[in-house]
Formats: sequence, C-alpha cells, structure tokens
Amino acid sequence: MFIRNILSAVVAIAACTSITPVDASAASPSLTANNFESTIADGATFVKFYSPDCQHSQKLAPTWEWLAIEHKDWQRTKGFKFAEVDCLEQGDLCENYDIVTYPTMQLFYKGKSVTRYNARRTNEKLSEFIAAQAAEYINAPANLDRKEVGEVKINALGKVVALDEESYDRRTEFGPWLVEYYAPWCGHCKALAPIYEELAMALKGKVNVAKVDCTVNESICRKHPIRGFPTIFIQQHGVAFEYNGHRLLQPMADFALGAVASSVKPVTAVDFENIRSRQDVSFVFSYDANTKPEITASIEKQSQIFYEQINLHSTADTELIRQLSTSVPSLIVLKDNRQYTYEGSLTDDAALKKWIANVNKPLVSTLGHHNVGTILGRPGWLALGIFEPEAEATPAARRELIETAYKYKEVAHDTPLRFAILDATTWLSYVRGALKLEAENLPAVILLNSREELHVPFGMDGRRVPIETEALLKYIEDYESGILVPKSMLSSIQKGFRYVQGRAQILTRFSGQHPMVAGFIACGFILAIMRRISGKVSAAEAAEAAVAEQKKQD
Repeated sequence: MFIRNILSAVVAIAACTSITPVDASAASPSLTANNFESTIADGATFVKFYSPDCQHSQKLAPTWEWLAIEHKDWQRTKGFKFAEVDCLEQGDLCENYDIVTYPTMQLFYKGKSVTRYNARRTNEKLSEFIAAQAAEYINAPANLDRKEVGEVKINALGKVVALDEESYDRRTEFGPWLVEYYAPWCGHCKALAPIYEELAMALKGKVNVAKVDCTVNESICRKHPIRGFPTIFIQQHGVAFEYNGHRLLQPMADFALGAVASSVKPVTAVDFENIRSRQDVSFVFSYDANTKPEITASIEKQSQIFYEQINLHSTADTELIRQLSTSVPSLIVLKDNRQYTYEGSLTDDAALKKWIANVNKPLVSTLGHHNVGTILGRPGWLALGIFEPEAEATPAARRELIETAYKYKEVAHDTPLRFAILDATTWLSYVRGALKLEAENLPAVILLNSREELHVPFGMDGRRVPIETEALLKYIEDYESGILVPKSMLSSIQKGFRYVQGRAQILTRFSGQHPMVAGFIACGFILAIMRRISGKVSAAEAAEAAVAEQKKQD
C-alpha cells in the first residue's frame, strides 16, 4: 500500500512537471539575442529579465508562470504577450538593456521600452499592472469579434491619456472616453488643464479621460465638428456627444458619469400622461419577468448612445402596457399624436440605433433653451404656435397645429414651412416684445421669419387666425400665394436704430480693412471742420472790425 502511494505521487509529480513547463514556455518563451528584437517589434511585450541563481528570481518564477498562462490568450485578442530572458546565458543582451538587478520586468511596445515594473511582485499587483498596460497598448486585430477581446480596463491609472494618430483609433474603440480636443496656445485650454487632471482621477475606473493636440493631429480633429478650443466629447459605442456645460470638475464629472450609466427611466400608468404631455418624443420599453437580460442590456446601451438626446422610459406596469396596446417585450415611440412600434430584433444594436435615429425628431418641435436659437435662427418661414402650458385650450390647440403640419406635409412645396411650439410663459418677454401678444391673445399661431424679422400676424379678415386645421391651412396657403404680405416685426424707432447701427458696422469694418485710407479720410474730415470753424471766426472778426471802423467815422 505504501509503495503504491509512493508510485502514485511520483506519477502525479511527473505529470505536473511534464505539462506545466510546456504551457509556461509557450505562454512566456525564453528569448535570445537572435530573436529578441523581432519578438518585441510587434505589439506589447512584457519581458522578465532574470538569473536562475537569484533567489528573488526563483521566488517570482511561479507567479510569472501563472500570469503568462492565465493571460496567454491576450496575444491573440489584445496584442499583449509575455517573454523572458535568462541573463546568465544572454549576458550581452541584458547589458544592452541596462539590466543590473534581478528580476527586472520591463514592458516594450513596438520595439521600444515604455516602462519598468517597480511595485511588489504579487499576483494582485502584477495583475493590476498588466491589465492597465494591456488597455493602454491594446492592439486588437481588425477581423476579431470584439466580444472575444474581453474586459479592457477603464482609466486604471486615473490619468489623462495623450492620444495621437497611432493610438487614437485602437484605444477609443474600447470606451467610454471623455476626450478634450485642444491647442497648446489656447488660454482656455491652459486654464482647464489642472481641472482636467483632477477629473481624470475622479473618474478612475469609470471613464477614460484623454486629450488630443489638434495642432499636430489634424486628421483626428477633422473627424469631429470642432468649432473652437477646447471642445470636449463623450465617445462610446461609435458615437460622440459634445459637452457644453461649465468647465468645472463637478459638472464635467456628472456629465461623464451620466453618459456611461443607463438613463432609462421607469414609468407607470399613473405618471405617464403627465410625462408624455411635456415631451415631444417619448420612447417606452415594455418588459416583464421573462424578458431576456440581453434585451434589457441592449435597450440600456441605446440610452447611452443617445445620451441627453432622447427620453427613454421602461415599464412593467400591466395597466400602462394595456393602455399602449403593445406586447412584451417591445419598444414604441410616441410623438406628434401618433404611436410607432419597432419591428426588428431588440438585440440588434445597429438596427435599434438606426430606428431610434430615424424616429427621434418630431414634426412639430417645442422650443427650449437647447434649440430655440437653432430653430428661430434658421432661414425660412416658421408656423409658430404660442401656447400657455397650463391653459385649458392648449391641448386642443396643440393637436390642431400638429394635424395641420401633417396635412401640410402631404403636399409638395418649393420652400417648405417648418412648425414649432413656443411656451408663452417661459418666453414671455419675446412674446410681448417681438410678437406683440398678450395673454388674452393666446393660444395663437403666427407665420414668421425670425432671421429676416418678418411676420404675418393676421389672416385675410385682419384678425388672429382660429387654431383649427382648415383655417390654419388656408392661412398658410394665402401667405404662400402672395395674398398675405409679410410685415416687419420692428417699430420705426427700431428700424432707425438698426440703420445707424448697420452704417456704423460698415464704417468700422472698412476702417479695420483699410486703416490708412480711413485715417486720411478722418484727417480730411477734421481739417474741413477746422477750416469751416476758422472761416466763420474770420468772418466774425471782419464784421466786428467793420463795425468798429464805422463807429470811429461817426
């Protein structure tokens, strides 16, 4: 029995020693002077320089083997591999890389040394290090399914990453990323720099934080609508969304964290009608206990892709699902008094994204701080409904304007009219000042061209147009046919002021473009005035002299 146990133990040891070295040598091959440079030339290579006689090297050996075997697939999926060099046998090679202590662990990327590992040689610390470095130097093959790449550490070091043309695409593919596009000479960028460093630490492990110097990476910056420096985008799932808030630590952190979290809001039948009445477009995802997790994950991903662009709700409330006459699971959109259902697979991210993008915009938009400048500032004419949200007549007026927009859309027009709704309470000064409307005139619909400051305040009878579909369509038809003539939105005093202001701007612009000519003209003008004054003085003096002479003669 004793002999049998001994033999079993020997067989087990032999099996272990025959398998483990093979796995370890494949996962961390031993390099020589002949193949070292060719091995480290491709991707990232974490190299252990050691001496077999060194006690510290001997102590590290099992940890290193575990690391290499545990992550042996990283070479195929992340472009990150392990290797080792025996400095007793490859003394010249180790000397060439300034190896003076054993063991030394050094990371190379595309043939160049990028960092050395100087922390404790434990599984935990080494695992943290290689995870961070594999994320920084990730180089996943283009033809590899991204699901095979596995986890890519997010902002593991809490630092701002400087991206360039070599690293930009391979790194930002694995998000999320908050990216600042800047220029070194930009004063606002310099002011942001210390705050941005704090932000990177605050977002450690949650959001990658990076910057791109647009003066040396023009091809990257041309991919985005950058109108000035600094411009900051949150980038994930192949889309970028600009940050337009204050460049302070907390607002930027809130923005970034909000973008990476699910923004799907739960809703029930009790509060849905109130929510729906305040939103131009509402998406509702209905589900139950049997809904597959991958479907829920796909919906949450869409909330990140369309961060701050859509109102996405979820419900398991059977009463609301009944009211909406929808199935489970399903995704619907409610807009412009209509309801549409997504017909494709709820796990097809690309199809979901395309559908949401297509149905996200209403035919009749409500003006808010985020879009009022864009809509009113666009060239062309607008049918603007001016409504008080709490007024009893508003819901019916809103429905009539929307139906008018749909009927108008059915007929082709050379220069199509746009439709929008303005909250008269929020924009009271504009309603009173520019549109000359008081509370007793509301609700109202007016045709206007804000850019040219023209409007058509009344119908053919000289009165406000009734908010009924047929009456509104006739009002629009009379304008488009030339029967109704637009009027200026400016008073006579405002027109005079604009005229003077315009001439002043022309003069200022001319002076800036032709300073010498403007200087000569100004000098000539001053001289002419002085001569005129001196002429008047001389004439007055002559008159006084003549009077004095006359007195003497008398």
